[in-house]
Amino acid sequence: MTDLTPEDIAAARREGDLVALLLMSAGLTPAAVPKQRTPEPETDNVHIAHPGAWPTGASRPALVAAASGPQVDAALNEYRCWLMADRPAAGTHCPCHGCTPGGIT
Repeated sequence: MTDLTPEDIAAARREGDLVALLLMSAGLTPAAVPKQRTPEPETDNVHIAHPGAWPTGASRPALVAAASGPQVDAALNEYRCWLMADRPAAGTHCPCHGCTPGGIT
């Protein structure tokens, strides 16, 4: 084998033997080259090896969506009113998705 054709290279790539083909074309004897394993895809699991951690196989919590402009303005206005009223005791019911999953309807 002295000349490599594009078809030879394409066939060697499909079979995963391109390195062996190039070594043989250079007159070298290829050693037994182990084929590379395809890496397993990473899972979305979190493993923490200390007491009190999430169980193995648990998924991370979903990200909280950012509050909209009107929600931020309403919360800021409510906070300012609370400050002006000398901080009275108040019940808490926040309609944002971070405080109340699903929001208040």
